Amino acid sequence: MGRAEMPLAATSATPRGGRKDVYAVLTLVAVSIVGARVATAPGRFSANDASRWATIRALVETGSYSIGSREEYPDGTYRDSGIIAQGDWGTIDLVMDPATRRFYSSKPTLLPTLLAGEYWVLRRALPLDFEHHRLAVTRIILITINLIPFAVYLLVLARLVERIGTTDWGRLFVFTTAAFGTFVSGFLGSLNNHTVAAMGVLFAVYHCLRIHLDEDRRWWRFALAGLFAGWTLSNELPAGTLALGLIVWLARLAPGHTLRFAMPALLLPVAALWCTQYLAIGTPIPTYAQKAWYDFAGSYWVNPANIDLAHEHKLVYAANLLAGHTGILSLTPALLLGWIGMVRTATRGSGSGSDDAAARALAVLTLALTTITFVFFVIRTETYGGKTSGPRWFFWLVPLWLLTMLPEADRWALDRRRQVAGVLLAISVATASFALANPWQWSPLLIVFRRLGLVSY
Repeated sequence: MGRAEMPLAATSATPRGGRKDVYAVLTLVAVSIVGARVATAPGRFSANDASRWATIRALVETGSYSIGSREEYPDGTYRDSGIIAQGDWGTIDLVMDPATRRFYSSKPTLLPTLLAGEYWVLRRALPLDFEHHRLAVTRIILITINLIPFAVYLLVLARLVERIGTTDWGRLFVFTTAAFGTFVSGFLGSLNNHTVAAMGVLFAVYHCLRIHLDEDRRWWRFALAGLFAGWTLSNELPAGTLALGLIVWLARLAPGHTLRFAMPALLLPVAALWCTQYLAIGTPIPTYAQKAWYDFAGSYWVNPANIDLAHEHKLVYAANLLAGHTGILSLTPALLLGWIGMVRTATRGSGSGSDDAAARALAVLTLALTTITFVFFVIRTETYGGKTSGPRWFFWLVPLWLLTMLPEADRWALDRRRQVAGVLLAISVATASFALANPWQWSPLLIVFRRLGLVSY
């Protein structure tokens, strides 16, 4: 990533203005494709997003986080009522309070709480409601929480690519991968926490890099870096490692500003998450951590099926998560350049310039987060994230891999490895497009594995 180590032939030949035009066109095309999917998205794709939509509806229409309730009879039978008992509003991603027999979504509460505010406005201002205008409501909310932030995500990434990259080809390869070749774009047609978290990562790191590379010590940059780090954490709890890493990074640059501005801003969304969780069930402990609440008659999680019963040897599980049927590098192989880049940059000697120091800090952080997150999910999980077209637990790391991809893409720009990279990108675009059709389906490779009889789930 440091300019000093790149040969003269690698320097950019295209004026910056010309590249900006290319970024603009690619952004327009990417946003148009995603926009077309959002404009035709169904009211729900699966139990996963249905659980979130149910909470949004419940908050506005009933004033409660409860999405249903159960009435039990002396003969052992029961009757469920509420939102989850209406039409196709049912979901397996729910828990039941044993004391009150009320149902709640098993998803974190902050995101649906914020989106309930938007639904409240739509219901009163237009008016649109889930009962009569379900498709319109869901699509408008998807535009505001997925599509518009994705456009900003690409614009911010273009700035970083332009600032850090050293070759035309490397810059455009990374940007094209971001626009079309990762599951961040692939999951934008559905309401989920993973794409929201990924965008939060990029926005947080952007301000950290501006603070480091440009020595920009304005207070609001620290505040925004902390705020987006906290936002990411509130949507992906394993991203607590990211929040810690960014605070350490900023503290080494400006400890006073980090303490006064970054830390309080980081704690704001985290406190909001705890507060909404307490309002929902009377405790800040997330609903999905209430294991006893999953144990009720009719609960899918009492008798799970298919991939939710995939109890494989941990080595097999790790291989599939890395490069198998639900693999990070098998489904989106363009990210291999990011993995190579993060290792190469993290293990090289420290350069003398701020660019080299920032590049190495980012690479070390990315390598540490990748290792910790991967080991955590291999040890603590067995289901590959359920029925999903990609390794969704790792999507929030994608922006980091894109940034560490830059120095490696600049190296590959100098020789015939560009052709290999083109093939990797083509595969990545294909799988991301497959996910855009329906994120909550089997991955293309798992479909092949199933047909060949390589797996029994």
